[in-house]
Amino acid sequence: MIVSGSADKTVRLWSESQKLFTFRDVGNLRPILEVLKFLSSEEVIGIARVNKQFYEASFHSEVLKPVFKHTKILEGHTDFVRSIAVSLKKGILVSGSWDSTIRVWSLATAQLTQVLKGHSDGVLSVAISSGGDWIVSGSRDETLRLWSLASGLTTLVLKGHSDTVMSMAISSKDQFIVSGSYDTTLRVWSLTTGEVIRVLKGHSGCVNSVAISKTDQYIVSGSFDNTVRVWSLASGDTIRVLRGHRCDIFPSVAISSNDEFVIGGTGYALVKVWNLASGQTIQELGGHLRCNSVSLSNDGKYLVSGDDEILLESEDYFPLKVWDLTTGKKIQELQGHTGPAYALKLI
Repeated sequence: MIVSGSADKTVRLWSESQKLFTFRDVGNLRPILEVLKFLSSEEVIGIARVNKQFYEASFHSEVLKPVFKHTKILEGHTDFVRSIAVSLKKGILVSGSWDSTIRVWSLATAQLTQVLKGHSDGVLSVAISSGGDWIVSGSRDETLRLWSLASGLTTLVLKGHSDTVMSMAISSKDQFIVSGSYDTTLRVWSLTTGEVIRVLKGHSGCVNSVAISKTDQYIVSGSFDNTVRVWSLASGDTIRVLRGHRCDIFPSVAISSNDEFVIGGTGYALVKVWNLASGQTIQELGGHLRCNSVSLSNDGKYLVSGDDEILLESEDYFPLKVWDLTTGKKIQELQGHTGPAYALKLI
């Protein structure tokens, strides 16, 4: 599933089409048994209906690229949707908007379940804890807020940044929050106490995007200073500075789940992929006018990226692009939003 948030005030859901399977009669029973044990009873019945001699057939799946279709529009925000987060465990989607609210939606029904109010200015970043019990938000009012999903109430207000909180992420073990601000710094906070653990300095421009690796080893940040920085979460030291992109608008970053590579939506026409260990550029993906949002699949094979500019006069313009990172090829373009796609999640 792809979830996208846009300047057109909507959140849109794009679902992957069901994968297809084919069968070949080779008279080998063992592969069938190995496959059937991973299928539901309905799927097994489906196989029997397709091939009544399935017990004499071998099973293989077609190697298909994901194909996404637009399925749902979530409406309710009265201004730009700047950030989204998803908890599959809780079955919810959370969106943060320039209208100063956070909205919680059911993934199953696309219905609004909660509206969280407390920030005095636009909400530019939201994240959900791994357990799905807490939401953290960052705002133009220079604060972060920790919310209880059960009550919908603020439990902590985190103060320390001297300008807009542009982006924020929660570590996988729910110990830390990392925030990036227009004040050019990153801050690492305790999720339980709200205390500042350390302040990371090094960027000379607004820190627009932050990500934490699944291993909780690295922080990655993207800045208006035309760099992406890799930091140690444990020590706060800068490990690597990645260069080679032009950030004339909001840059965005992502890191692969195996810590192998870093993605940078450069704020220009390219999406860049760097090897984390060497800092070398692996790929450059072109095709955008100005890319401002990226999201990686969990297996690191696919990437979705979003444009900051919409050509309203062009019926052939597709602001969302899906990439196969094993080949560096664009495999799909998605049309629907009537404004820039500021927030993306590939689930």
